[in-house]
Amino acid sequence: MKRLLASSAVMAFSAVVLAAPAPSQALMPAAVTRTPAGNFHPVSPQRVVDTRSAGGMVHAGQVVTVPVTGQGAIPAGGVQAVVVNLTAVDPASSGWFTAYPFGGTVPQTSTLNFRSARTGAVTATIPVGADGKIAVRGGRGSANLLVDVIGWYSSATSTATGGTLLNPQDPYRSIDTRAGGGAIPVGRTAINEFSFYDGSGSRLKAVVANITAIPTSGSGGYLTAWSGEGTRPGTSTLNYAPGEVSPNTTTIPVVYNRTDALGNSWYRYAITPGGHGSVNVIVDIAGYYTTAADGVGAVFVPLSPTRLADTRTGAGGVSGKRGTNSTTNLLLPSTLVSLSRTQAFAGNLTATGATKSTYQTIWSGTAPTDSSTTNVEPGYDRANGALVLTMLNDNATRLRYAVFNRTASADFVVDITGRFDTSPDQPAAAPKKSAKRIVSSRTYLVPAKGSSGDRSE
Repeated sequence: MKRLLASSAVMAFSAVVLAAPAPSQALMPAAVTRTPAGNFHPVSPQRVVDTRSAGGMVHAGQVVTVPVTGQGAIPAGGVQAVVVNLTAVDPASSGWFTAYPFGGTVPQTSTLNFRSARTGAVTATIPVGADGKIAVRGGRGSANLLVDVIGWYSSATSTATGGTLLNPQDPYRSIDTRAGGGAIPVGRTAINEFSFYDGSGSRLKAVVANITAIPTSGSGGYLTAWSGEGTRPGTSTLNYAPGEVSPNTTTIPVVYNRTDALGNSWYRYAITPGGHGSVNVIVDIAGYYTTAADGVGAVFVPLSPTRLADTRTGAGGVSGKRGTNSTTNLLLPSTLVSLSRTQAFAGNLTATGATKSTYQTIWSGTAPTDSSTTNVEPGYDRANGALVLTMLNDNATRLRYAVFNRTASADFVVDITGRFDTSPDQPAAAPKKSAKRIVSSRTYLVPAKGSSGDRSE
């Protein structure tokens, strides 16, 4: 059994408009004193490991030690966990990497699965271990390793200001170039502008999004997701191969534009392809990070990576491949979550053993969704990170979630790596689930800006 663990003109090409809420006449709530533990701090992507230039390929059983605290915008202390983009470059053979706190026990789960000769990436949140480091271990196969830090969570001892709280949701499709405008050519950048309803008046700093690349030409490449302001980072967010659908769930910083007459704030982010040809892009947004002076939102609570479900072995009470258009409803173990405070969990969904190409989606299971989490082909495994909204089951005794399989039959594996609990600073009268949401959006193309030095494959 495998272990899974040019010109200045712009061109509009898609728009989504939803019903706008009525302007709020209420006074903004008073600010509260914020507790730093579990607050998220987005940073400009910074490469901290590139074994192509130092160390060479990472082989099975080899451990790469990654210092993260004190690097760039990451403080030397008060860091609970880091959010990193892991990339396996030019693998010599198929395999996986496992990331974990340095000095800790190696989890019996994988973080990134990769295929021979195909560069792949995943974003993961890793608690910081001894001496401010994380570790990445080769589980099987050989590949070069890139590690880019894109954010960090503060600990209770942090003195940093400006931390954000998470407002999770079921995935909302923000961009689908197949439905309007067509593929994004290399040399252009897609800008997505959206209006954001937020009655508390907090400022949006980043979104959690699953980005999927669908190449239209015979060439591979990569996508960089960024704010669209200033110099484009010289790092990649995801990599794609010819003829392969490739996803990665990540965090994208956003830039504030303006506030409209309805009181909605407008923000933007950018997607820039690199390589050759053109690529269709899908973006599904699953959460918002806001400064939330009112204390409304959720904080991150790290957990030891734990397997929740595996249809190959029956773990989690489910067994056997899932059929076409099947939804599997699952319950979270009460020992891993707080019934009254947990709003969402972070983890991995791995699709494996597919009889045909398919996609799978992990979400709250509350209503049908047109979003995807991971895409897989027969004979291969594909894992992707996910932020999963949790809901009470029918008798309000457990938290639930669901996994959907689209085509043919395939197995799935679900691992949990952390949860998001209602902030201890949130006023008692505030609703547990946030009303923050995207009201309308539009996407257009602009010439791609130069980067700070493309170091991504």
